[in-house]
Amino acid sequence: MLSMSRSHSRNLLLTGILAGMVLAATPSRAQEPPPSLGRLFHLMGQVSVQPNGSDDWAQAENNMVIGPGDRIVSVGDGNGVLQIAEARAYFSPNADVTLVNIDQNGVELGVAHGVVVIFSDGFPGGMSLSVSTPNGAVRAMAHATFRIDIHPDSTVFTNYEDSTQLGLNGGGGFSTNLNPLQALALYGTNPVSPQGVPVAPPDGIYNGAATLEQARLRSPSAQYVSREMIGYTDLDGAGDWQPQSQYGPIWFPHVDAGWAPYHNGHWVHRFFFGWTWVADEPWGAAPFHYGRWVNMGGRWGWIPGPREIHPVWSPAQVVFAGGVQVGGVGVSVWFPLGPGEAYKPWYPCSPTYINQINITNIRPAPAVHVQVNYVTVVNNVTNITYVNHTSVVAMNTSDFAAGRPAAKVAVKVDIHVVENIKPSAPSAPAPAHPVIEHPAPKPANVPAARPVLIDQHGKAVAAAPGAKPVEVPVSKAAPPAKPAMAAKPAMTAKPDDKKPEAKPETTPAKPEAKKPEAKPASPPAKTDTAKPEAKPEAAPKDKPKDTKKKDDKKTPPPEKPSGL
Repeated sequence: MLSMSRSHSRNLLLTGILAGMVLAATPSRAQEPPPSLGRLFHLMGQVSVQPNGSDDWAQAENNMVIGPGDRIVSVGDGNGVLQIAEARAYFSPNADVTLVNIDQNGVELGVAHGVVVIFSDGFPGGMSLSVSTPNGAVRAMAHATFRIDIHPDSTVFTNYEDSTQLGLNGGGGFSTNLNPLQALALYGTNPVSPQGVPVAPPDGIYNGAATLEQARLRSPSAQYVSREMIGYTDLDGAGDWQPQSQYGPIWFPHVDAGWAPYHNGHWVHRFFFGWTWVADEPWGAAPFHYGRWVNMGGRWGWIPGPREIHPVWSPAQVVFAGGVQVGGVGVSVWFPLGPGEAYKPWYPCSPTYINQINITNIRPAPAVHVQVNYVTVVNNVTNITYVNHTSVVAMNTSDFAAGRPAAKVAVKVDIHVVENIKPSAPSAPAPAHPVIEHPAPKPANVPAARPVLIDQHGKAVAAAPGAKPVEVPVSKAAPPAKPAMAAKPAMTAKPDDKKPEAKPETTPAKPEAKKPEAKPASPPAKTDTAKPEAKPEAAPKDKPKDTKKKDDKKTPPPEKPSGL
């Protein structure tokens, strides 16, 4: 299995000045912006997205911004990756995945169908990653590598070698832990019948995900940027690094003459952050949401923030100029921030956040001075001449709000108008309904209603933000009893591993002692963690096939989707 070192990850979060600022002067974590929004990348085949609050579907595109409530469905052999903050979810063909929520408490995903392999580098203290499924939920509090396979009658959770202990929860109070190199199938919803299953060897989707994860570890760009930066591997091969300059390391993209940042793309209105830039450039996930831009000798270069600290994501590192008109009509005007220039958020945030997002995106250098307090800077800005104001882009407000391509509908403005400006919020109002640029047909065999899943609290809830969780109804018939199979270590397990961890330590949802013994009906479901009783079971490989009941249908082995 893939093995990687993340020892750098959590240490970076408390480096230097941010150590005393993470929660200082913050009234409530809930009032702060989320760590980031999600993004789709490495898409193959047909993948569709249903935006939150819409019945319509859009064609998914690389670097598409994904917010809470957005539902992703891969059609046929379609597949791809959903990245949310420091977690990456590789989804298989015929998958149904929803980003349920993202905030200062963590990330919530919902998986209703298909296979998802997740690599998480962990989150800052107090945050977690949870994934709801039809049979139960898994929760990771630290770095983790695990897999979820959805079957018609069960969900299989597999925890890989390079991972931490995971928590599983289900209806009726079901709770257990899943250690590395263990796999567990959950049948039913209330009661839940857990069964240990073999840890399957790597297949197409795992190998595809592992290949991309290895590329992250080998990325040359990691010499200059934090590994916690979203999209940094996209820079490899798309440009050249200049290790030293008066601004620090600079990355120069391979672009045509006349190219400029924030000219090729469009704006979308997303959860919490409001107007967010979506770049046309395939490498645009990092340079347009972190750092600063500078024009050196007619060539644009991107300057990342300090490599040693956790970078704070933004919807766009630009300045919006207010009060600009063209032909008597107000227009939306913006240009990229230059070295050392302060970013003023146009969405709700605390003074602590203003300091964090500036300090983590401005690298100290001979020509760059990092301020101690950016709150004072952004609140006292009146008329400033920004270094990149000549690279201004303007659009009619209606085109801006409709998400039209900036390069096609931009209007000219006199650069002298923006020589001395006061930064302002974007003037375009939020659209009444989600804007779908490239409509897609509704995926076949996908119910119109949002799937109802079991969340990390063992409640049934629709995969949508703000949906009300309810108690999981008690099933009239117990889930069919399945023969327990000891979980076997994956093929790459070390021979000297301590404890084979064959059986997860499961706490059943309800004690079975209350079951009437006189009833010959289907016996209560057994967990594979129960101690051996009067009926010892032979190992599955030694059990004669003719002793099985004719109607004891087995769950088919997990499908092996095509690789990413």
